[in-house]
Amino acid sequence: MTTEIASLQARKADGIGWMVFNDPARHNAISMDMAREVPRVMADFEADPEVRVVIVTGMGERAFAAGSNISAFGSVRTNPEQNREYNQINQRSYDAVYACAKPTIAMVHGYCIGGGLDFAVSCDIRVCADSAVFAIPAVRLGLGFGHEGQVRVARVMGAAAARDLFFTGRRYSAQEALACQLVHRVVPAAELEPSVLDYARQIAGNAPLTLRALKRAFLEYEKPESARDLAAAQALVDACYASEDYQEGRAAFADKRTPNFKGR
Repeated sequence: MTTEIASLQARKADGIGWMVFNDPARHNAISMDMAREVPRVMADFEADPEVRVVIVTGMGERAFAAGSNISAFGSVRTNPEQNREYNQINQRSYDAVYACAKPTIAMVHGYCIGGGLDFAVSCDIRVCADSAVFAIPAVRLGLGFGHEGQVRVARVMGAAAARDLFFTGRRYSAQEALACQLVHRVVPAAELEPSVLDYARQIAGNAPLTLRALKRAFLEYEKPESARDLAAAQALVDACYASEDYQEGRAAFADKRTPNFKGR
């Protein structure tokens, strides 16, 4: 099934949800219409028990997402009130990816710039083509970059490395991104989609309730200690032991076969 609204394409197949920024003529720059639709798409993936993992990517081979649509700033960011609304809409879209209860993978090719990088670091895993380029050019544009995104970048690559990325506004190659742990893997451009699909299928074959418990624990761990709901995380762990999937996993191990997890 495929749906497309406001240059954002969503589809589901073989246990994988795909969210695709679909404006290749503008290097998949993130428009307000795109950003508004992201929470709806992610909520649909979360609610669908057949979706085990979500891939976030951009249409074509030239860009994952080349930041926000700067050409539209004259109409959507002309005063403090508009700018506040703009930031809130974007932040809700990043949060929807970051807080997704299911594992998320950023499949990055070409430009991954500004808000595009914010979406990538909101994913759990980042795999990029060897031709990918990463940057946060806010200092070159005089923009204020949302502190939530700044924190998420620092969470991934460390605060010291993030300072260089933000303060210089320079572009990182795929290999430099790998060296500073901004991405998990770099593969040849021609192998990017097959590699990510293989990786996603590996995750999709694992126990959904265990994946959900693991994801919740990671999200809680990244909150300030005083805000962590470890009881909720533990409840998901307990649910794994009470599940049919736990019985299936033990039986499959004993029988030396691949388990067939149902998510219940």
